[in-house]
Amino acid sequence: MKRIVYLCVFAAIATSCVTQAKYNAARDAEAQYYDEARTCRKEKTALENKNKELEAELKKLRAKNEKAQEDTAMLSRELRRVQDECEAMQRQNLALFERLQAPQGNEEAQALLAEIQGLQTELMKREDALFQAERALYDKQREVEIQNDRIIQLTEALEAQERKLAELRDKVRNALVGFEGNGLAVTTRGGRIYVSMEEQLLFESGKWDVANRGRQALAQLATVLAANKDVEILIEGHTDNIPFSGNGNIEDNWDLSVKRATAIVKILCQNSEIDARRVVASGRADNLPVDTSDTSEGRSRNRRCEIILSPNLDELVKLFD
Repeated sequence: MKRIVYLCVFAAIATSCVTQAKYNAARDAEAQYYDEARTCRKEKTALENKNKELEAELKKLRAKNEKAQEDTAMLSRELRRVQDECEAMQRQNLALFERLQAPQGNEEAQALLAEIQGLQTELMKREDALFQAERALYDKQREVEIQNDRIIQLTEALEAQERKLAELRDKVRNALVGFEGNGLAVTTRGGRIYVSMEEQLLFESGKWDVANRGRQALAQLATVLAANKDVEILIEGHTDNIPFSGNGNIEDNWDLSVKRATAIVKILCQNSEIDARRVVASGRADNLPVDTSDTSEGRSRNRRCEIILSPNLDELVKLFD
């Protein structure tokens, strides 16, 4: 009898140890997810700021170019005025020489020579001013040309990025055409594509196992992402503002949102063409609601997962630098 008691106690202790080990592993994995989410948010913010800097730089260049063109027009008018003055003085100087050739007294000749000398001195000053004006005009025109080239480069790069984003959005929509409007929406915001999937498409209430229809949608999306290897993928899990009251391995809304995001990551990465280093899982709990009405419909909209696609901005960043 004692042996049976000892065996039962030993089995209970062993089971407790295994459970504790699993719990510790789960806690370590959760901490890792949170760390990755924080890193991803920082990278996302950095890319947003860089995109804003690019647009601000383009706006600044256009304003500077407009000012340079105004300066060029002003310099051109000044150059024309100085040229007219030089031509007038040259005509005046020629007239004085012609008068000097005619018969005249010594005093009159001396006065004409003095006037000619003064006129030539003034003419030299005007010609020097003309040279400076021509040089300034050339420098300003060169500045305008450089700025125009820079504006063209930035504009073309931004337009190419927008076209690339639109093409990717269309591919995503085409891949998910059977799901859009049925708990799924594809939008573009801030230079990124948001694939928002409501809870009803993916999960049962309080669960993180993806339903079959959700798996089908994610598999079709994964095909597009596999073919666009320069797109970074962030999955954000979102909950409503009702505290989680379930049992099992979920502690709270933060925990649930992370586990749901991680479940989506695992399904996407079942496609062998998707490098796991491109994908990050992030839990946001109830901190970023899309509906603040605090109604059952609003809470339903807030229970969602968002797959955020960010095209690579390296080429734009190089151009900016």
